[in-house]
Amino acid sequence: MSGFICITDRGGRGVARDEVTTMLDRISHRGPDGSGMWCDTHVGLGHQQLETTPESKFDDQPVRDEDLVITADARIDNREELFRTLPISTSPTETPDSQLLLAAYRRWGNHCVEHLAGSFAFVIWDGSSETLFCARDQFGVKPLYYHLDENMFAAASEIKALLTIPDVPGNLNETKIGDFLAGMFDDLENTYYKTIQRVPPAHAMHIGAEGHEIWQYWDLNPTRTITLESDAAYERRFRELLEQAVQCRLRNDGQIGAALSGGIDSSSITVVARDLLPTDKPLHTFSNVFDDAPRSDEREYIETVIDRDGIEPHFISKKVGSLVDLDDLQDYFCIPPHNTMHFTRWERAKRADDVGVDVLLGGARGDNTIGYGLGLLPQLFLTGRWLHLRRELRSMCNILDASMREMFVRHILTEVTPDSVNRFRRRLKRQPVLLEKANPTLDSDFVDRFGLADRYKEFKSKPLRLTNRARKDQRRSLLTGAGVATFETTDLIHAAFGVEPRYPFTDTRLVEFSLAIPPTQQFLDGWTRSIARRSLDNLLPDKVQWRPWKTVMNAAFHNALAREDERLQQLFSNPGPLEKYLDMDELRERYDQFYEHGAPQDANILWRALSLWVWLTHRRAEDDPYCVSSPES
Repeated sequence: MSGFICITDRGGRGVARDEVTTMLDRISHRGPDGSGMWCDTHVGLGHQQLETTPESKFDDQPVRDEDLVITADARIDNREELFRTLPISTSPTETPDSQLLLAAYRRWGNHCVEHLAGSFAFVIWDGSSETLFCARDQFGVKPLYYHLDENMFAAASEIKALLTIPDVPGNLNETKIGDFLAGMFDDLENTYYKTIQRVPPAHAMHIGAEGHEIWQYWDLNPTRTITLESDAAYERRFRELLEQAVQCRLRNDGQIGAALSGGIDSSSITVVARDLLPTDKPLHTFSNVFDDAPRSDEREYIETVIDRDGIEPHFISKKVGSLVDLDDLQDYFCIPPHNTMHFTRWERAKRADDVGVDVLLGGARGDNTIGYGLGLLPQLFLTGRWLHLRRELRSMCNILDASMREMFVRHILTEVTPDSVNRFRRRLKRQPVLLEKANPTLDSDFVDRFGLADRYKEFKSKPLRLTNRARKDQRRSLLTGAGVATFETTDLIHAAFGVEPRYPFTDTRLVEFSLAIPPTQQFLDGWTRSIARRSLDNLLPDKVQWRPWKTVMNAAFHNALAREDERLQQLFSNPGPLEKYLDMDELRERYDQFYEHGAPQDANILWRALSLWVWLTHRRAEDDPYCVSSPES
């Protein structure tokens, strides 16, 4: 990925060139292949270049075309379609994506994003109207942060660039901190800073002297259906779209890699990529393996995928803590890492950089795009198709070696029971619900002061769906805020190493098809993810194709967290700002329970507390050299 910045004066003071330079320098790690800047009196745009497509060698951003100027972090996947539609005179092989975006804006204005497929975040200055246009891709793969007040608009690929502006205060958004500690990522607009927001995925923004407007330009329609003549027709079309999604993401003159865990998602991407690449171009695979956590180790599946010509496997088995390379982490991260498997992503990107890989394919969002199809079961129950339901349940029980009662309770009864009834039942048993269940260590005054309990209930309460349930559940999973948060933190990791992550399962053409097919294509004969298993029948190894379920990573995560015991002890001896948010006695109790029983919830609570504490402490040390120092690396 590349990086960009933008600042526009709205109050008459003008834009200083050194202000633009400072913003740009703060994200210089995103531009190992060049840097550029364009300024006039009231606006400045900057770009840090990472060349990851063949056309990017012809890019020289910010790009100016008469009255339009663009800076972007973008990879456009429907280039052929745009070249057929737009009046572009240069050769496709020498036309970078930034120029395609400018041509699309000149043709369609603010509606240009409705014609784009790919991953992108960009800002266009329109000198004729003295306005700015910004947009972010449909799933939020590319980040876009901004600050807006009556005197200024500023945007950037990373928050740290905005914080270099003297007039952008770095005051913490404590509501967002509460969200983080509760494991809640549903808010797609706010950040950990009060005056910095995100453009949500699939949104565009227009800023002018008279005001600003932000709107959603794309959405998934759960009522749309696709009906084909046979199972084989669905399989062919799914494979065609998956191959197209992977092919688009193979645009690169350098080395290509794939994150390979051994699950269906990453394995599908790997085997399709290997099938599409020229025979003389290797595909590097990067796999985290865990000798000390056999229950989390997927080597037996990985080895069946890499056992073919043209794959160069790399195994990552280094035993590290959950906050690996803390000094580097603190330098690159402007938000607390949230994902429990953060350390695996960090080590994987580091190894990819060492190998010389420019692009790393990943299976993120595959769970949601392919779909497990489990929403079909409650839908069959609610619509009275009980013979079909019984047949599928029995097949599923045979595959998983489980009882009918267990499967009925887990996948039907629990799902069709309203949330309010489930909560009432838990209260009768004196069990915690909602926010208290999510994180019982939260300080009660902090919860009350920011209304976190009501906020959690609002975001987490699911409506009872009686019709079209399977598709609505899948749509909800595809647009989850946790997925966006993961893309944003993964972007920071890969930017640290100059490696661009690409995700075929975020291709809108593939996603829209998968959502519109009958749920019986996703769940068939007791098999979840049936459409992918069948479509890749001659590519996936049998061991992967017919593995019943994915491996749980709890053991690997718990080992990594246990290696942070020294830092956890520092946290308890000097909690600093953490005391504002957490009941430290209750947190200590969770610490003791984690080391005694290893319960997943206790591990998650400890991880978030540690991640937040490290980030807050480092942040204070940067702001005030006389305050408590950063945790030792």
